[in-house]
Amino acid sequence: MSRDQLSDNTLIQALASGQGWAIAILYRRYSSLLYAFAYRIVADHQMAEDLLQESFLAVWQRASSYSPQLGAVYTWLAAITHHRAIDYVRSRRSYVGFTLDEVKTASNAPSPDAWDEVWRSVQAAQVREAMEMLPAEQRQVIELAYFQGWTHAEIAAGCQLLLGTVKGRLRLGLIRMKHILAQIGV
Repeated sequence: MSRDQLSDNTLIQALASGQGWAIAILYRRYSSLLYAFAYRIVADHQMAEDLLQESFLAVWQRASSYSPQLGAVYTWLAAITHHRAIDYVRSRRSYVGFTLDEVKTASNAPSPDAWDEVWRSVQAAQVREAMEMLPAEQRQVIELAYFQGWTHAEIAAGCQLLLGTVKGRLRLGLIRMKHILAQIGV
């Protein structure tokens, strides 16, 4: 059996034990899918390439932290890429350049009710808290479907799952979220 035919789990184990050749095989296997995943989030080719490289560097450095009980290798790789892309998007939101004319125009615009904004912020925090309480596989498909706009078929292809599995995880995750949110009073 050639190295290219080794399972993902075997490649991660090899990488964790210092076998550098394993990262090249994982990169060939998954780089195009993960690049597309990152690009879909950041909408910038160069940044998607940078995030892909950062993700594989993180895999190289933390291969020993992978746990097969938590999901497939691809799911772990996608989660690393997803977190890096979301961090990038959040960092871009925190830096916004305004011109003086834009500030003057914005200051004259009617502002929404402050209490409505606060309430939406509290609700968003509660939803994030509920999402964190979900099992990783349910959280992942919900994030892809509702926050990234992926179709069920795209999730199935991207995560290498059966379409029925994706639909089942979505349903179970949403039911669980409903119960969690009800428990915290939303």
